[in-house]
Amino acid sequence: MSTAPFPILPSRTLQDLGERVALARRARGLTQRDLAHLAGVGASSIVALEKGHPGVALGTLARALDALSLLAEIDGLLAPQRDPALTDFAVSRLRRTR
Repeated sequence: MSTAPFPILPSRTLQDLGERVALARRARGLTQRDLAHLAGVGASSIVALEKGHPGVALGTLARALDALSLLAEIDGLLAPQRDPALTDFAVSRLRRTR
């Protein structure tokens, strides 16, 4: 079974996210092994996360962010108030119910 290559733009975004996780970890004086221990995951998972590997589980990211006291940052992802398409959808639905 062959898989299609991962698209360039999402790949770069994951790499950027991984770099930010690594910066946050280093700013706290933690090694990858330290963060893995605090997050309850294997060190290889942290290495993969920091490299932006597309196969890293979302749960691993959440556990790492929690260990770094940054879990609240995930709330900004797909926040309804920041999605113009959702706002347009809601307005159009409200207009139909008049």
